[in-house]
Amino acid sequence: MVGNNSPVVTLDSGAVGRRVSVRRTVDGGLTDVVGHLLDLSDEGWTVLRASGEVARLDPSTVTAAKVVPPAPVRTGWAVPTLSAADMQRVCWAGWPARETSMLGNWALRAHGGITGRANSAMAVGDPGCPVPEALDRVHQWYAERSLPPLLQLPLTDPANRPMADLGWSRLHVTIVQVAPIDRVLAGLADPADLRSVVEPVPSADWLSLMHDLDEADPQAHVAILTGPPVVGFATLLRGDEPVGIGRVSVEEGWAGITSVDVAPAARRSGIGSAVMGSLLSWASDRGALSTYLQVRAANDAALRLYARLGYVTHHPYGYRAPANG
Repeated sequence: MVGNNSPVVTLDSGAVGRRVSVRRTVDGGLTDVVGHLLDLSDEGWTVLRASGEVARLDPSTVTAAKVVPPAPVRTGWAVPTLSAADMQRVCWAGWPARETSMLGNWALRAHGGITGRANSAMAVGDPGCPVPEALDRVHQWYAERSLPPLLQLPLTDPANRPMADLGWSRLHVTIVQVAPIDRVLAGLADPADLRSVVEPVPSADWLSLMHDLDEADPQAHVAILTGPPVVGFATLLRGDEPVGIGRVSVEEGWAGITSVDVAPAARRSGIGSAVMGSLLSWASDRGALSTYLQVRAANDAALRLYARLGYVTHHPYGYRAPANG
C-alpha cells in the first residue's frame, strides 16, 4: 500500500483496527491524520479520528504512515483496562440472544435473524480447532437454523487474515467506545422542559420512537432488549409527548447504552444528550462506574456526539460472511 508520492508507507493489513498516524499531501502542503485505521485498500484508507470524524484518504496522497501507541488518557477519565476480546464479552452480556452454543471460546448466537449482534458468532479467542474447521462448523450451525453464517470479531484479531483467505469477506464496521460515567454526567446539562421516565420494560411511548424495531417479530426483538438482568428504558417527555428514548443495561460495573433515538421534529436540540444523562444517572445509581456503547462507523453524526461527551474508541470490530453465502 504505497502512495504515488511516497517512498515510505509502513502500513499493511495488520494495522487495521490500530491507532495510526498518516501524513498526506493537501493543496501542496502536508497534514497528519491520527486515529484508528478502519480500512486499508488501494481504493482508499479510512481513519476514525478522536473527534468522531471519519477521514477518507486517497492512498496516492499518503507520504508516510505508521502504527502509534494508544492516546494518553485524560486525567480522571480512566476506565478499567480490558482486552478487545473481554470487552466483546461485556457487550455480549448486554445484548443476549435466545440461543447460544460455545465452540471453544467462540460464542455462536441465534435469535431468529433479529440484529447482527444476536445472530453472529462472536469469534474471539480459541475455537478449540483450526480456523478452517471452526468456520465449517459455524456455517453448519447457522444452516441448521436457516440463518446466514456471520462472524463478529475485532479488526485487530489475527484470525481476520485466515478468514479473509478462506473467502469470508468483511462487511460493515462498528466502533466500541468507552468513558467514565461521572465525567460524562458532569458535562451534561439537565433540560428544564423535559421529564424523564425510566422503566424496566419498554412502554408504548418508548416503542413508538424506536426506529429499527423488527416489524416481523417485535416481541422477539423486545426479548433481546429486556434480556439482561439489570436494564432500564428511558423515555424523555416534553409535556405528554415522547421526544427521546434510550436503553441501558448494567453488567460487571459497565453501563451499556443502546437504542438512543430522538423524535424527528426534536432533533438537533440536545435531546440525545439528555437521553444519555438519564440513562447514565440511572445506571450510576445501580453501581455502574463506566459506560460503553457501539456505533456504526458510517454514523458520523453519532460518533461526533459521543466524542463531544467524552467517549473514546476502545476498539473497532467487523462482521464477516462467506462470499458464497
